[in-house]
Amino acid sequence: MQPPQSPFPIGVLKTVFVTALALLVQSASGVDHVLAPTDAWPTSSAMSPGDRIYLTPGYYKDVPVITYRGSEASPITISSVDASQPATIVGGATWGLDVRGGQHIRISTLMVLSGQSGGIRLSRGDAGPASSIILEDNYVIPKPGDPTRVGIDLDGVEDVRLLNMRVDIWSRAAVQIRDGRNIEIRKLKIRGDYDAAIGVRVNDAVDGLRILESSLLTIGGSGIAVGMTTGPPPASKPETPMPPATRNVRIERCVIERVAIPFTVASASNVVCDHCTIVEPRSAAFELRAVPDGWASASDIQIQDNLIWWSVNGLKRFLIDEQPDGEFQLGSNLWWAAEMPAAIEWLGGFPTNAPPQVVDVDPKLIPRTARATDPAARGFGHLGIPKEPLPSP
Repeated sequence: MQPPQSPFPIGVLKTVFVTALALLVQSASGVDHVLAPTDAWPTSSAMSPGDRIYLTPGYYKDVPVITYRGSEASPITISSVDASQPATIVGGATWGLDVRGGQHIRISTLMVLSGQSGGIRLSRGDAGPASSIILEDNYVIPKPGDPTRVGIDLDGVEDVRLLNMRVDIWSRAAVQIRDGRNIEIRKLKIRGDYDAAIGVRVNDAVDGLRILESSLLTIGGSGIAVGMTTGPPPASKPETPMPPATRNVRIERCVIERVAIPFTVASASNVVCDHCTIVEPRSAAFELRAVPDGWASASDIQIQDNLIWWSVNGLKRFLIDEQPDGEFQLGSNLWWAAEMPAAIEWLGGFPTNAPPQVVDVDPKLIPRTARATDPAARGFGHLGIPKEPLPSP
């Protein structure tokens, strides 16, 4: 007895199987959307997890607000077709690139000409915060003759990473953060001018921020300002302690050069500044800024293992302290100019409870790298030996 025969030839079955497999692979890997500058952007309903938007070289104006939602396993990506010829986003009346409430998105290799509000903004949407977003290898610049107000603005975000980002010439802040949780900034490069107010401005309602291996150059105000406030503190019961604006910040392995005040702390708790190299500060190396009524003073602030180098008569004070109740722990740091250690007294001295500071070692910095070559300085600065390893990227 012969076995029953399939009504379909073997060749047809193979074709059907291969076609189904191809469709399955396409579904799993997402769809490529290749756009020219005049093409309409895909709507949110047209984008699925794993989809990719590739931008060909050119100038993209009137980019719509982005609300795409990928998944942890299959994020949505937006990038230039060719990273060596980055597509340019041209900002208009507001932001160059505005992501509102998006989730699991990776944006890379774009150049952004800032709009009137700024360059790139990630903000809270109707369904919740913008979350699980990576900005990588993007370059934010102003339009000719029109400085950027804010390079990158994070307001209502969670689990955001800025990797190898670059911002040039701004007025208020290169990076501004408010209402954020679990944010990492790694290998940020910002270059301002002496009209730039702040490099990285960390406002209220921020909990969990790491700034690692970054470079901040030429800023007229503060390099990194933590615990800045934008309004009154949240309402609380009378017996509840006053809240800090910002909590849990780590700043490690950064180079800060030609910045008036490299670090400013206002209403913040649990802030660590560790193994940074500071070159040519002017007004002071560190500042505890006065806090508005209702906000908590600074607490658990640790400054340790940093290398501070300046030219003779280039620095006015070691520290500015406007918080009588602030808790500021100055660990061991290396301070050097050719006027040291004789200049300690007229630069204001160090807190009486601080451990001995290293003031008699010339680190012999290599220009442009800020690398210390004297073996006695090997434990300090961004290339110094850390007490514990940096977190993995």
